[in-house]
Amino acid sequence: MIDQTKAALLEYKAPGSFEETRYEKLHNVIVNNSSDGSIAIAHCIAKLILAKQKKKETCVLGLATGSSPLSVYRELVRLHQEEGLSFKNVITFNLDEYYPISKEDVQSYYHFMHQNLFNGIDIEPENIHIPNGEVTPEELRASCIAYEKKIKKLGGIDLQILGIGRTGHIGFNEPGSHLNSQTRTITLDHLTRFDASAAFQGIENVPRKAITMGIQTILNAKRILLMAWGTYKAEIIQKAIEGKITDKIPTTYLQYHKNTTLILDTEAASELTRIKTPWLVSSCDWNEANRSKAIAWLSERVNKSILKLTDEDYNQNGMSDLLAQHGSSYD
Repeated sequence: MIDQTKAALLEYKAPGSFEETRYEKLHNVIVNNSSDGSIAIAHCIAKLILAKQKKKETCVLGLATGSSPLSVYRELVRLHQEEGLSFKNVITFNLDEYYPISKEDVQSYYHFMHQNLFNGIDIEPENIHIPNGEVTPEELRASCIAYEKKIKKLGGIDLQILGIGRTGHIGFNEPGSHLNSQTRTITLDHLTRFDASAAFQGIENVPRKAITMGIQTILNAKRILLMAWGTYKAEIIQKAIEGKITDKIPTTYLQYHKNTTLILDTEAASELTRIKTPWLVSSCDWNEANRSKAIAWLSERVNKSILKLTDEDYNQNGMSDLLAQHGSSYD
């Protein structure tokens, strides 16, 4: 039923296992496009559900919303409707919800999840958990604590699915979120609200607050898969994978987790050192395109015109093999 090749694609390997990934602190898999990545993630989820079914165990999933996981959910619905994958043993916890917002609001994550996943599968309604955006301010803290306790009572999340925002947020853990944070309310960053403004027909209609699982809640998951598609995620992905751990980019906290994989399409991976400047990490295929790109990069890096570049410039910037092929910087 389940394509084992697709599921195996996302099996964890420790970062830094190969020379070309030495700049990287998070394991990642690069796929041709978001469709391939989404199908691989869906099959990874299905493989876990089936494994749990064989043991007669529940499968606890942490789920994300937004545009990134839409194709994942479509494939899960297809697996249920066309291949008989059952979700009877699945319990879900969503990462976040806007606050305040009603369940009937088409922009609520409650509506999103039912529209795009739950209505198309056989999950038991009582096994669906989404932060309640309708509670009163007086009830809000108790509601967050109860959400956290439900997750812990079930032994934690088996597999957490994540997207990433342009601020580097996971869930709605915006820059400044603490490593030990748990489920709570948070004020949304302006950039996050701006990115959601089209769906809400204007930024003035986007809620200023949200309820989110905390960083620690996410890191307690046994397995984490984060997906990112498109060039507009490339810069933050590079910082998350290659940068130091900082609360300014909450995704970097995933470097503390020992079983995390990022699934990237070629565009989202385009700023990674091994993709953008491959000559810095391993031997390079010095075709005309790479040669032109590398020499222009070197000229900018050392602030010299191309004709003034020296042998030393090439040798000190990972391009000694190009120099060896041609004999001198002049050549």
